[in-house]
Amino acid sequence: MNCPACGSPDMGNKVLDETLSYGGQSLTLHAMRGEFCASCGEGVWDVESYRRYTEAQAGLLRTVKGDVGDDIRRIRKKLNLTQTELSKMFGIGKVAFSRYERGETHPPAPVVKLLRLVDRHPDLLREIGDV
Repeated sequence: MNCPACGSPDMGNKVLDETLSYGGQSLTLHAMRGEFCASCGEGVWDVESYRRYTEAQAGLLRTVKGDVGDDIRRIRKKLNLTQTELSKMFGIGKVAFSRYERGETHPPAPVVKLLRLVDRHPDLLREIGDV
């Protein structure tokens, strides 16, 4: 394999510790395996290390930001709305809100911010419906 960054053919197997940091929190993954470029240092994790990395990254985000899907579900229920009703108000498909609540996909940041605003000021809900 050639290096994906610089194209050098000088890639070698290494086992490293990788530290992830976000929002003042950090997490170290030990014994991460991959191929790394001797020229520029760029690397490609093996399948198992990549899986561990992505799971740890998602977990760290949930730890710092909280579970957005649970927030959306809680706010929707507090407002006494179905996913279909909320999706019509926001102009987003019902399937999308279902996926957000189950944590399968991440909602766009403006949707989350607007929902959190409506959570604090439920009277704004009527205005969203009128827009």
